[in-house]
Amino acid sequence: MQQQEVTRAETPLETFTQSFRVWAYKNMEESVGDYSGTQTVMEEYTVDWISGTAYTTTTNTDGWEYILQGHPDQSIKYWDFDAEAYRFFGIAEMSSIHGTWDKTTDPDAYKYTCSLDASIDQDAPFYSKLWFSDNTGSEKLYGQPVKLEFTKPFAEVRFFFTYSDPTATPKPMLEDPDFRPVTADEHIATVGTVTIIFPIQGTETTESWESAPDYSTKYLLSFTTPWKEATSTIPEGPWYKVLPIASQGAYILKVTVNGADKTCTVPAQYMTWGPGYRYTYIFKVNDEGGVELDEVHVGVKNWENGGEKDHIIFNW
Repeated sequence: MQQQEVTRAETPLETFTQSFRVWAYKNMEESVGDYSGTQTVMEEYTVDWISGTAYTTTTNTDGWEYILQGHPDQSIKYWDFDAEAYRFFGIAEMSSIHGTWDKTTDPDAYKYTCSLDASIDQDAPFYSKLWFSDNTGSEKLYGQPVKLEFTKPFAEVRFFFTYSDPTATPKPMLEDPDFRPVTADEHIATVGTVTIIFPIQGTETTESWESAPDYSTKYLLSFTTPWKEATSTIPEGPWYKVLPIASQGAYILKVTVNGADKTCTVPAQYMTWGPGYRYTYIFKVNDEGGVELDEVHVGVKNWENGGEKDHIIFNW
């Protein structure tokens, strides 16, 4: 099995939404990496994109502005150098048609639960990585710009077949492909909820997520099955949007090859789908008509600490 980093297109957030909200907290106490004494810095500050306004005010360097007419309660905030840590994160809700956010809180974290369905597309919401700083190092010092990187709360999956002899013709006839969890009564869920968890105190300094797939309503019944020539690059599509899921066990591929039923099991270690990632499964059809898992490609865009670009998302 192989993992290969796949180039992902990057597009500024303003291409998809011209408004998002930002939260910020600071911790005034710390003991051996356990942060407490949480104070609110910003709560649901609206940040709007105003084209052509970069460098026209003291706080606007890239078209994004949070000191706006119509938001009188959004005052300028100054860094507190006595704070032990700062935490920032952003939410861009986009449209409530395909994805809606339901806010929940607890003493240690700020949570958003997003309901998604099978028609999620560019209207689905975005969330950012948690920006955390304890004012050490050189990348996230107090007083520097806070750069948030956004992504979608779902994953994308596809699979291809390849042939052991790419020059042979004709290729085997593939019919009725079915790719799903080994558990017979489950499918690939495209409906459910994803909860993004932003810790605002304690020992955790990165965001996390939880998903609750709904297998009772909509689910992915089948994939199309394009060929991948062994000597060519992976084709661009098709991609299928699915809920992220941390652990779902092994998967089984069932497909009819030249009239004979064949199966192939994908081990559970390759079946974790994280939000903002793309997964490609490549199966090889052998000369005798058997099918085996050949490669697993994971499309990864590494998060940038400190970031070299503002407001970057994955371009789905």
